Amino acid sequence: LCGLASSVLAILLAVRAEFAGAAIALVAAFVFDVVDGPVAARAKNRDADQSTFGANLDSLADMVSAGVVLGVIILAYGNFAVAYLPFAVVLAAATALRLSYFNVHGLDAESGAYTGLPTDLAIIGFVTLMLLDGPLELPAFRIALSAGAVLLAAAMVSSLPIPKLTGRSYGAVIAFGMMLAALHAIRLWS
Repeated sequence: LCGLASSVLAILLAVRAEFAGAAIALVAAFVFDVVDGPVAARAKNRDADQSTFGANLDSLADMVSAGVVLGVIILAYGNFAVAYLPFAVVLAAATALRLSYFNVHGLDAESGAYTGLPTDLAIIGFVTLMLLDGPLELPAFRIALSAGAVLLAAAMVSSLPIPKLTGRSYGAVIAFGMMLAALHAIRLWS
């Protein structure tokens, strides 16, 4: 639920055009999403129903963070012009398809890899793109963010095998997310 709360905070900040804050809240949602699985796996006395409940709750939180928040941010950057709506819808649809596919098929049986870009990595890719706000003029940034959103959506529904994060790669992606949050915090206070 912490990831869901972070996502709602990101929506609030995006609607108020506080984009660096929205990016930081998205990184928090990402971190909560990445650590909730290992934390749940360590919980003792969980039965199958509790595990299924947690998996469904995680999927719903992922839909909000990757499917809704990213679209709201694109719409907010575009001053909620209808022209940006297709990009928000593409992200929401790709996220729903990606999560539904994973919920039915899980990891690839042979390789143990995801099929398509996981939503948490899509969030990190999007937050990375948000760093172009400032170095690019706003019209160019809006185009870059929208194009990046389409690429992330395509990657989520692709058949690309993406290795599951474990061990050092798991820590490295969390560290990268924290670095992104720090860079956005610098933007926030400068």
